[in-house]
Amino acid sequence: MKKLGIGIAAAVAVLAAGGATTGYLVGNRIEEGFATAAQEWSKPPLLVQVQDYQKGIFSSTAHTLWTVDTGEEKLQFTAQHDISHGPLPIAHLAEIVSTFAINPDAPPEWVVAFKDKAPLVWKSKVGWSKSTQNEVTSPAFNGEFGGDKLAFGGFKSDFEMSSDFSRIKGDASMPSLLVQPKPGEEDDGQTADMLMSGNTMRFDMHQPKGQEFMVGSIEWALASLKLTPKSGEGPAELADLKLAADTQLQGEVVNTTINTSIKSFVQKDHKIDDMVMDLGLHNLDAGWLNQFTKESQKIQGDPQAMQMLLMQGMQQLLARKPELEVKRISWRTAEGTAEVAASLSYQGDAAKPLNPMTDFKALLRLDMPKPVLQSLYASKVRETYVLENEGSDDIDDKQIDSAVQQDVDARLAGLVDAGLLVDNKDRMASELQWTDGKLQANGKPLDQNGMMSLLSAMP
Repeated sequence: MKKLGIGIAAAVAVLAAGGATTGYLVGNRIEEGFATAAQEWSKPPLLVQVQDYQKGIFSSTAHTLWTVDTGEEKLQFTAQHDISHGPLPIAHLAEIVSTFAINPDAPPEWVVAFKDKAPLVWKSKVGWSKSTQNEVTSPAFNGEFGGDKLAFGGFKSDFEMSSDFSRIKGDASMPSLLVQPKPGEEDDGQTADMLMSGNTMRFDMHQPKGQEFMVGSIEWALASLKLTPKSGEGPAELADLKLAADTQLQGEVVNTTINTSIKSFVQKDHKIDDMVMDLGLHNLDAGWLNQFTKESQKIQGDPQAMQMLLMQGMQQLLARKPELEVKRISWRTAEGTAEVAASLSYQGDAAKPLNPMTDFKALLRLDMPKPVLQSLYASKVRETYVLENEGSDDIDDKQIDSAVQQDVDARLAGLVDAGLLVDNKDRMASELQWTDGKLQANGKPLDQNGMMSLLSAMP
């Protein structure tokens, strides 16, 4: 997938840099703007070079070379920019049409895929307020990249961008994408074809004054996703995924909510309907997030440096008492509806050394049909059982099924006896709360025997 990956990296780099370039293309600063934009956006793995610029009275033309070099592969685009800036257009100050083309010396797969077509066309109208109205389109194409087949259904985005790039609002759509990877020499049967359909997005984001991060809303919808294993097993299908994320700066803290829903998911003989997941991240220190956003851009791809950056700002982050809240995870099967909720919050004194046992408050709540909880336990127990007995020819599937069932029944019975689970005939429920270094189960303190039962019941 490397050759396909370099193309995706190139597309992202061009989209990001191309949007910023339009802001420079106004009035007598057009030629200067091209040089400034090229220098500003030439950061690894992207290099932008102005090849020529021809300025006219009412229109100008420029050519730029865009190179994405990952060290393993290199892909180049050339772009022709046709700029209209007069005489005195009524509706807008200038109009730019940027047409990108694959270089002839690019990898042959990309040259063939975009023969007689531009991989990207960017149209921008610069308003009198210097904001831009943009339309970005990419055509449908079929191609083969290192043995991996790709059928791309095209892409279109319409959006408005402020003159200082601090606000962007619009939508994007990608009708379909089919990826058929070539199994590798050591393929274990997990390789699968992927078909994605009806991919749309709406966004309204802005950068608060003096901050590096963006806030606002994003809505993403996916009509369907189908994964078909090369092994011949039945496909996994997802239908009607929706995600809405909203991030707001409120005083000196940032709060985020993410709401996700999936109409149905089917795999083999299992079907799950009406899946919902609602998350919240509260009281994130804005100063910490601003510094983290700024510094993390310099150390991308360095996990150790990223970890150091997190630790350096830990006291400032914890001072706001941040909280991660899983408001609801729910799904429906033939046995009924299952629900889980959880939260984790910091309650300590950030000026003192961190004590994980007493400084955090946690809550876990569940209510689900007994067969669903048994199935969740059984999958983990089976995984462990099979691993422990790997290579043994004396155990067949029926013996494994029987052993797993007995193990699960014993574990769940132990949790009920210890008061950790409440058995309501066909359903099971539990509420566990950790506060001030103490654990409560269903409103009652958990003694040493209860703790031992909890630990022994873990799969």
